[in-house]
Amino acid sequence: MRIHLTRDSVAAGDDADAPHAETVPLPDGLDVPAALTALGLPRPRLPSIGGGRATWVVRGSDGTALAVLAQQWPRPRPLPAGQGPLARLAGADGDVRLHVEYRRQVDPEAEYGRLLG
Repeated sequence: MRIHLTRDSVAAGDDADAPHAETVPLPDGLDVPAALTALGLPRPRLPSIGGGRATWVVRGSDGTALAVLAQQWPRPRPLPAGQGPLARLAGADGDVRLHVEYRRQVDPEAEYGRLLG
């Protein structure tokens, strides 16, 4: 399965190659949490932010929030929509499109709670 991954820029100097697109092959049959871990989220795919604290939200192609990432967390924290097989997020072409939204230094626990809302 192919994952088309994009992410927000974190600073003006980071805008040069926005939206930071890459295509990553993953094995078929993964669930969403395992796929996010296999993608290397949050490390090493996301830039380190000075101060060691940054929050990100992984969204599906329809904008649905799937998981919260934090620079200070070792792995993604899936939201209810981010459970289940990755294949259910595939488009008509069989590819999955994910976007990682930068939420700056928002408290990741608070962001997770807000998205559970």
